[in-house]
Amino acid sequence: MPYKPMPSKTFYQYLKLVSWTLEKGSIDHNLYDEKGDFICSIKISHGKNTKANEIVAHSVRKVENEFKKRGLPWPPRKK
Repeated sequence: MPYKPMPSKTFYQYLKLVSWTLEKGSIDHNLYDEKGDFICSIKISHGKNTKANEIVAHSVRKVENEFKKRGLPWPPRKK
């Protein structure tokens, strides 16, 4: 299945549902779980002619794999 970039607003909503946090690192953003343990780094692309930010497709794939490792559904749903 090919992965597409995801709008950052949608991505932040998904992280909020599972209580994960995204913090700015030196170059990339770092993703932490609810306990504060490091999961992976996330790349956010910034468009030159648009103000929209997107999570790159490779990072979306990494996060989806981490959700599946932990037994969480992707995309997360409200209970």
